[in-house]
Amino acid sequence: MKKYIIIMLMISAAAFAATEKKINPKPVVRDKSTVTLDVKDEDVRDILKSMQKQCGIKNLAIDPQVQGKATFYVRAVPCANAFDLVGRVFGLRIVTYSSSLKAVEKRP
Repeated sequence: MKKYIIIMLMISAAAFAATEKKINPKPVVRDKSTVTLDVKDEDVRDILKSMQKQCGIKNLAIDPQVQGKATFYVRAVPCANAFDLVGRVFGLRIVTYSSSLKAVEKRP
């Protein structure tokens, strides 16, 4: 009886595999959002909030220790590059959890 069940399962699995449809994955859509900053001695929190809006990020968590001012003149920089630049200038670690959530904290 056990051999019969195993053989039936193998036949069923083979039949299922033969009828399985291949689904093409959706094409990768590149994020075309860019950041433009023209600020002099601007607070880092205000810069990050501006970038959040320009990049369409719904949630941005900023650690209370994130402080400082800087000057930026950048035009149409991709969001990922802009966050990397601001993070390096201020000594920050920016963690992307999803397309709608980023966290910003001081680097240890």
